[in-house]
Amino acid sequence: MNCIKCGREIPDGELFCAACSMTPEAAEPPRSHGKPQKPASEPRPAPRQAHPAPRASAARAEAPRRNGKLIAALVVVCLLLAGAVAYIVLSHGSILAEQRRIRAKEADLLLREAQLAEQEQALEDLQTELTAAQTSIEELETQIEELERQLNVSQSTVSQSQYDMTSQQQEMDLLSEENATLLAEVTDLESQVEQLNGQVNTLSASNSAYATKVNFMDTYVVFVNNDGSDLYHTYDCSQFIRQSFWAYSRKLAESNGFQPCPLCCQ
Repeated sequence: MNCIKCGREIPDGELFCAACSMTPEAAEPPRSHGKPQKPASEPRPAPRQAHPAPRASAARAEAPRRNGKLIAALVVVCLLLAGAVAYIVLSHGSILAEQRRIRAKEADLLLREAQLAEQEQALEDLQTELTAAQTSIEELETQIEELERQLNVSQSTVSQSQYDMTSQQQEMDLLSEENATLLAEVTDLESQVEQLNGQVNTLSASNSAYATKVNFMDTYVVFVNNDGSDLYHTYDCSQFIRQSFWAYSRKLAESNGFQPCPLCCQ
């Protein structure tokens, strides 16, 4: 379309002529059946800048953006809620796993204590047997000395019967064999005692490590029964029900409003 005033071409979609700032519809002259009259020469007005687009179209353009921002905000809130729920579930699972691990360690500690008590009892029995064997060896050595003395006396006597001397020699040999057997048993018992001492030292070290862990748990970990009570207990408390409970540190339990049990937390 061309401007009816200045004759310049108006691009498609434009409402005003950029040269004379007139709308082509408003400036179109009336049509007549005769020859077209030439418009009188008029001074050209100063070019005006194009008018801004109506506000309605701008509002319609901004509406999808607002809707998109609202949808994005809702998606972010949903993701945050899902993350919070997942974190709570994982925290609950880790607490249950820690409780099971503590129970397993306590059971293992009790088993090791029982084994240590059995080993100590076996060590005491072996030490008693070793003492008895040493006493028997001392008695046999005394008998051997006495027999040797008697043998020396009998050798000095010419009229002593050869039979008696042979009998004494046999008896001394028998006692010597018994002494050798007892010495072998004593050596075996001493080896067993050394092995048991090594096992006792190993179990004592392991028991000390577990005792340290148990003392740490008794010092810093408390339990709250799942019965609506506002008291927290130690593991050995008679009021602690080991079926349904919550495990807290002392500071966390007190910060959550729980009070120490008067029986176990004095």
